[in-house]
Amino acid sequence: MVEEKKHHNVRELLTETKDVSDLIIDLAYASILYEDEELAEQIRKLEDRMDSLMYEIRALVSISVRNYEDAKSATGILQIADAAESISNAAGDLANLVLRDIEIHPVVKESLIEADEKIAKIEVGKGSNLIGEKLEDLELPSRFATWILAAERDGKWTVGPEKKDKIEKGDILVVRGPRDGIDKLCYMAHSPEVSWEVGRKYKRLRQFLSQMRDTGCSLVDMAFYSVLFKSEEVAEEVRELEKRFDEFNYEAWREVLKAAKREKDVMYLNSALQAVKSLESISDAADSIADVMLRGVEPHPVLTRALEDADEIIARVEISEDSSLADHTLEDLDLWKRKGVYVLVLSKEGYYLLTPSKDTMVRPGNRLIIRGSPKGVEELIKVAEGRKKWAHLNAED
Repeated sequence: MVEEKKHHNVRELLTETKDVSDLIIDLAYASILYEDEELAEQIRKLEDRMDSLMYEIRALVSISVRNYEDAKSATGILQIADAAESISNAAGDLANLVLRDIEIHPVVKESLIEADEKIAKIEVGKGSNLIGEKLEDLELPSRFATWILAAERDGKWTVGPEKKDKIEKGDILVVRGPRDGIDKLCYMAHSPEVSWEVGRKYKRLRQFLSQMRDTGCSLVDMAFYSVLFKSEEVAEEVRELEKRFDEFNYEAWREVLKAAKREKDVMYLNSALQAVKSLESISDAADSIADVMLRGVEPHPVLTRALEDADEIIARVEISEDSSLADHTLEDLDLWKRKGVYVLVLSKEGYYLLTPSKDTMVRPGNRLIIRGSPKGVEELIKVAEGRKKWAHLNAED
């Protein structure tokens, strides 16, 4: 379980709040993908931790408000904290499907398999090179773009393991990352390969759920970015994308109703309905975060400092004329696989391209909004600014 830390200020509380909200939703997806009750129980504990964090934040904010201007500034803190709690509650609703022994429909599991960001369980086998290694020495986020979300050893779970924790034989790791990175980690762990196959049934419903899963993640990241960099433009894009998300939501509900005609027991689709509901709650939470910027109130300085201290960071980079990244497609750069960095937005000449496709060309002067590990983001900034070269890209030129 995540160690409960003693905090002395709102910034530290907000940082943990964001980290817990990032972690809990991925673990909720893992719990329903594998129908794992023990993992679902860990999510309940994370929900309890979030409740405690919210209580402390509200208490500290209440005693810090001295006048109306303080109250307006503090409202943003409370609104973002409430949004993080909403994400936690949505994750709890997903975990409750498992805890209530509700059978998870295959289409829900397959939508997670088909999503860009994948979740998997990996068991560390005999003779693996991972055995005895500290997580910080493995550098999995920057090497394989994979994150270890939780680990089970001898029936005991560690959620959000520390950098100095070591991997041992028989550990079961819950990881997040791209397919290629997870496949490489399986090989290193001497673990059977993960099956990425999906069926043909309910294809449209599966695709809508998969899109909602990936879009929801991007929405939350972009919303936090809008606050971190005080960008009303990105906040407006979040609101527009949230409206499109509502269309996904409508289509997904319609596909569930169509699927009900083909199911002998319509209750079997209960998990699909709950998945749609939870994903919608996540997008609403993102909109609430972006709303802090759209109201025209200056975000409290503690908000930006808290986001800068989070486990995964969000940054923006501008591509210089002599950058190795210039004049390559995102598919060529493959930043997610190579460095664990995900491109949320590409902007050029005042236009924002959300979740750009693989064939999008990166040009000098373009700005990228990126998310990833601190080390991966730091290296990418150097490459974007031309302070560091990537030999494999220069060789292609």
